[in-house]
Amino acid sequence: MRLIARFPDQKQAAALVDSLRSSGFDRKDMIISDLADEGKYKSVENAAEELVFVKSESDGVGEYRTFKEEIKGLRGKEGIVVAVQTPKHESDRVRAMMEQSGAVEIIED
Repeated sequence: MRLIARFPDQKQAAALVDSLRSSGFDRKDMIISDLADEGKYKSVENAAEELVFVKSESDGVGEYRTFKEEIKGLRGKEGIVVAVQTPKHESDRVRAMMEQSGAVEIIED
């Protein structure tokens, strides 16, 4: 399962990453993205020269999407998102860490 938290600023997102790492989560289990940086490009092709894109299972050959486009149910359009791949039995603990770090929105996908 994956939990995604949206934070108003980078310091809060960094606090979550630190908490997760000290709790035994590996950095490869996380995706961190600045929603504002993704939105400033007119097209994926223009951004591809400057940004690293996350390829998802739904992407076909020649199709690229920003991470923001892959998140269903995210209400806010600004901030830093941290997505964490977690076993279901750890989800309550991860959600608590997200809340303690100042997440303004948490969704499960």
